[in-house]
Amino acid sequence: MTEQYENNNEDEISLIDLFAVLIRYRKLVVIGTFAVALAAFAWLFVLPNFIPSLNKKTLTISYALKTERLPASVASSVNYSILSTAINYMKDVRVLADVQREFSIFADEKKASSVSAYNRQIQDAIDKEKFVVGNSPIADTIAVTLKVSMEKEEFADAFIKKIAKMASDYIEADLMPEIDTLEDNANTILEKYGDSGLSEKKSSASASASVNYADISADIKSFKSKHDEFVKSLDDAFVIKDPAGRAMKFIVVAFAAFFIFVFIAFLLNAVANIKTDPYASNIIKKAWDEGK
Repeated sequence: MTEQYENNNEDEISLIDLFAVLIRYRKLVVIGTFAVALAAFAWLFVLPNFIPSLNKKTLTISYALKTERLPASVASSVNYSILSTAINYMKDVRVLADVQREFSIFADEKKASSVSAYNRQIQDAIDKEKFVVGNSPIADTIAVTLKVSMEKEEFADAFIKKIAKMASDYIEADLMPEIDTLEDNANTILEKYGDSGLSEKKSSASASASVNYADISADIKSFKSKHDEFVKSLDDAFVIKDPAGRAMKFIVVAFAAFFIFVFIAFLLNAVANIKTDPYASNIIKKAWDEGK
């Protein structure tokens, strides 16, 4: 019973000692925390009203880009995915660099001073995920996320439309010759054999092939009559402000300052105790000398 009482008493004394340190250095903790909080308040809420460069807000803008769908008979014949090709094209750093040179959307200045400056802007945009391209849950749709400063919001739509047009033009130049060749081949076979003649003279397997070519020819004609752009932007973008607001930053700084000054208080108390304890002072002095 006595041993348990002594253990409880030691724990109580230990807690009292810790609390006593906070009381002894209360001015340091309170004044230090208040000073840092006041400086943070001025930096976050006061100075931005007088210094525009400190009043930057980030916008996260989400876009949906619609891709055309090839007819099934054509897609299987050319083995081409418009969606995957468009995504891979827009992820290419060279494409992003070309559009950045025109809009400078990832930098404050209108034009970068050199090629290396452009490269740093593009690398920073990729590393910080300022431009993200991926599959959308909606079929045949690309999801694009753009993070820019509020000052660049007016250029965001033009930036996305430009990169979508570049992707569409690339696919146009890459895919349409294959479709044209496929159409020419299908028409040549149909002209040579014809539907009726083929069904009379050829085997069932050849007849099946003829039907496929007829479908391909008809599908391509229908596709070309409706074809506009392979990639195009849908409705208005969805814009949200950066959730990391000033109030949250202020709270984080204030709490961090409080814990730092509490640590400093215990550190100062430990130093004071060492100075008044000859045994502890000798140990510290010996350790210092050995470390030279």
